[in-house]
Order: sequence, then structure tokens, then C-alpha cells
Amino acid sequence: MIIVQNAASPASIRNAANDLMSDGLHSLKAASAYVTMGGTTLLLNAASSFLGQASFAALPKKLVTSFDFGLTEPAALHHWMGLPNTTVMVAGSASVLAGTLRPRRAFHPKLYAFERGGGQSNVLVGSANLTGRGFSINTEVAWVTKGLATAEVDTAFAEAERDATPLTAALLASYEALRAMNPPPPPMLLEVEPVPEPPPVVAALGTFRVALDSGAVDPAAFGELWVQGEALQGGSGNQLELPRGANRFFGFAFADYDFPDKKTIGKPVLRSGSKVWTDRLLTWHGNNKMERLNLPTVAKGGYDYANSAVLFRRLPDGSFEVVVTPWNSDLRKAWQSASAVKGTIFRLGSVATNRLVGLL
Repeated sequence: MIIVQNAASPASIRNAANDLMSDGLHSLKAASAYVTMGGTTLLLNAASSFLGQASFAALPKKLVTSFDFGLTEPAALHHWMGLPNTTVMVAGSASVLAGTLRPRRAFHPKLYAFERGGGQSNVLVGSANLTGRGFSINTEVAWVTKGLATAEVDTAFAEAERDATPLTAALLASYEALRAMNPPPPPMLLEVEPVPEPPPVVAALGTFRVALDSGAVDPAAFGELWVQGEALQGGSGNQLELPRGANRFFGFAFADYDFPDKKTIGKPVLRSGSKVWTDRLLTWHGNNKMERLNLPTVAKGGYDYANSAVLFRRLPDGSFEVVVTPWNSDLRKAWQSASAVKGTIFRLGSVATNRLVGLL
């Protein structure tokens, strides 16, 4: 299957990688020309959400990357080297030892493999580097395949790392020193820079409710809904206020908006990695004229939602992946920018909050 990512359809590469892990994850391999902490976080957070911290630590992991042009972030290499059961290979070590970051032959693959057991692996191969931009806002194309023979994948990686050598602390120190003296060329630097902050939200930005009531948007027609999680309600900080009408995104058709008190709308099935929640209440609150979703608490395998962005992604089986990311992250910036491009970003309410909500 072909996956296309662009500014209006952000994080398609991240989502595809996440979905390829859902069949099981026995090992993770990545070959990428350039690597940053932003891309590393997106990939490894998805893996740890399927496995849990203990199993993720035990998971065999391999990264094959390069020193080419000094684009790979040293911080990302330090992070990968610090992971248990992890092999890190780098191309371009001979150039670094010779005092240059310009390769004689460029290392340029982008191959991600997720072994699922039974001698089979799921694979993503395409144009996306393991960077925050590569996994979120860059225009990228990838091909995803399920059930490829793991032996074939291993052969591909063996060929890709033919000119690579194991990363050592001494080699990384040499790279860092050389990179500090010879920063990456400005024309290429954009690839490894963080996702830019979206333009400021205009004061006249409309509300979700007005857009819904006017027929300008139909939440059920979109595959993703994101909400700014500035200060969630409840003792556990897990009650996410949603705009009136957001229930339609989750497949409900609540219309009793004159009800003056709390009323249950339904229980959308929520997922994050291997975790599934079927008991999360979506309710109407007549006192503030908003809907509210009780998200999974930390004690129930959920997240700390303070100063976050929370995205719900509709999956083929009718459930919803919950993606939680810090408000200052590449992922949130990509979601907000895309909603701005599509004209589907709104204020959550008209009186008590300036929080944002968007559809994708």
C-alpha cells in the first residue's frame, strides 16, 4: 500500500509505522540517512506503547544511519546508544576520522522493519528520514508491506550496512567535535530542524459549535480530531472537555442539548499501542454546554495530559487511537498547521476557554 504524507495530511509516516507494529513486535530495525531526536521519539514512543517499558527494553533494536554532512543529531545517537539491546551502525566513519563530513558515497536508505514473529516482518520503505519533519510534515511517499520474510529483510539490512561500522563512544565524540567546527550546510539543515511553530491564531477564529451548526463541517467526515489539553478536569486530570457536537466524530448522534445536567452519550473504544479501553464515558454537561470525555488515567495505563495535545485517530475497526504529545512538540505543530491549511481549526468554546480544536 502506498502512503503519502504532506502538509495537509501530517504524520502519515508516523501512523503507518505505528500500525505496522500492531501485528506484534519482536524486533525493530531502522535504516535512515539522517536521524534526529524528534524522529527517534515518534518511532520509539510508538514501539514502547505496544510493549510497555520492560518489554521495550528487552526488544532487539537496530539503527543504521550516517555521519554524512553532519545532519544526524549527536543527541539522537547518544539516545540510541543508551538503549538496552540496541545495535547502532554508522556510515561515514572513515570520513570523520579523516576530518571531513562530506561522504565519498552518500548513505541514503529509509527502511523500517518490524518483526512480528513466525519468520515474518512488516516493512515501511520510502523517502522519509527518521526526523521530526520526516515523520510529520514533510511531503513523503512510502510503501508498506505486511508479512515479508524476515530473512529477506535481514539480507536487505546486511547490504545497507555494508559500509557502516559499529558506533563507539570515541567515534561519536570525534563526530561531535568535527560537527561543531563544520555545521551542516544551510541548504540541507532544514531536514533536521524542528517543525516550525504555526502562525499565531487570529482573534476572530470561529468556534467549533458555530462551524458545526452552520453545516461548514461534519466531524464524522474526518479521520482525526485533536484537542488542546491545557488544564483537564477531574481529580486525576483526565476529563477532556470537548466542544458541543464532537460526539459525531466518534459515531454518536446526541441531540439532547437542552438537558440541564450530566448525561451519558456513549463509550468510544480507545486504543494506545496494545492497550484498549472500552469503559471511557463520553458525556454531555448541561452546566457548561460542553461534552466531556474521561480519558484513561495514568493508573489505568493512560497519560499525563497537562499542557498536551490529544489526538483521536479513527481506525478501520471503528475504534480510536489516542495520541498524546506535549504542546510544544513537532507532532502538535504539524497537526495545528495542517488544520490551519484545511480551514478546520476552531476555538473550543466561546466564553470560558481559548483552547483549540482541529479536524484532519
